[in-house]
Amino acid sequence: MTDRPKYDARWFSAHIDDPSARTLASQVARLIRAGDLVPGDRLPHVRSLAAELRISPGTVSSAWALLKRRGLLVGRGKSGTRVSSPTSLAASLGGLATLGHQLDLRLLYPDPAMLPPLERALTHAARLARLDEYYDRPILPELRAVLEPRWPCASESFVVANGASDALWSTLQSISVPGDRIAVESPSQPQLLTLMTDLGLELVEVAVDERGPVPGSLREALKTRPVAFFYQPQAQVPTGATLRPRRAAELADLLVRWPGTTVVEYDDLNVLAADPLPSLGHRLPGRTVVIRSYEKSYGPDLRLAVVGGPQSVIEGIHAQIRLTRQWTSRILQATLAWLLADPGTTQLLADARDTYRGRLRALADALAERGVVTHASEGFCLWVPVADERAAVERLAAHGVLVFPGSGCYPHHARAHIRIATSRLDGDYEELADIVRHARQTL
Repeated sequence: MTDRPKYDARWFSAHIDDPSARTLASQVARLIRAGDLVPGDRLPHVRSLAAELRISPGTVSSAWALLKRRGLLVGRGKSGTRVSSPTSLAASLGGLATLGHQLDLRLLYPDPAMLPPLERALTHAARLARLDEYYDRPILPELRAVLEPRWPCASESFVVANGASDALWSTLQSISVPGDRIAVESPSQPQLLTLMTDLGLELVEVAVDERGPVPGSLREALKTRPVAFFYQPQAQVPTGATLRPRRAAELADLLVRWPGTTVVEYDDLNVLAADPLPSLGHRLPGRTVVIRSYEKSYGPDLRLAVVGGPQSVIEGIHAQIRLTRQWTSRILQATLAWLLADPGTTQLLADARDTYRGRLRALADALAERGVVTHASEGFCLWVPVADERAAVERLAAHGVLVFPGSGCYPHHARAHIRIATSRLDGDYEELADIVRHARQTL
């Protein structure tokens, strides 16, 4: 795999007849199928190709998004877009596709033993009236009644989406158009960065430290006039950062000067993180959208996320959902409402939160004893700096441990890290810490 494009923007320009998004996608697909472009070939950067073709960068981004949906391209933005291969998906999930390893610590999945039982909740939900009719309301009233008192900030309206990614996709579809900029934490969740790029958005990096987004970095990002600022207030993936009140006040002071930027808060752990969500919506109530996913806490197959925010924004999100999915299952909404109100479920999840925190801190403490510093105190993963990311991933794999390569977590300027999932890690912390230290020391 080459580090520079085999063909520059001028070569592509000579092979493109009509530089519309769909035609560009079609003609690049033809080059791939003809073998002119082969797996691993890097494409020119979006801006350089757009300048050569005399079209907008958003048009090129839209074309690349179409090809990614067909599985022909992988990657994003300044980190590089390449021709895909049959192993690209496996590589994006962990760098290796080897089977038979003893410990897979790549994916941030909940522990099945920590999820609440669904039988009683589903039985209750199945008795809901008028399930044989179509539905056009954004949220089941019973769910709103139990959600609203515990929502992190006052919200005018709510809508339910089919999971966290669907919620973010619908939100960004309603507030942006291709070519808009979005300020986003760097590093962040790879699948969410890809979703934003596929929508044709230009990602503007905002640095993160252990207290959350860095004010100076956000200040610079806001100068580009982004349509939105996306961040995770607690147990940030991948760093584990949690926004502190003083930092939240600094961010709000900056954002209040840029009224055209919508704040999008993304919370996929909710009750599994101990601290109350420090929402910017208290200072910016008419501009803050909160996305809260219930997949990791109450069950992946519930596929539910709730979006709360200004009525005008929620109406736009609801319109997107009605256009494409019509509505989110009332049975699942009623199931979640029952679980949220059930004292037994609340206690079970409080115990799960303590268990997850204990697992994360046990590995963090073992690493710290060996001179490997991490900063997370909540969440499902640790973010470990390394000198050579690829070598570290390969050496860990040689010891039977699969981890996620951190470069995929950056919108543009990647730095060498590995992400270690701790949510299903139960014991052997000292042995794992020794393996991680060895992988870093023998680079």
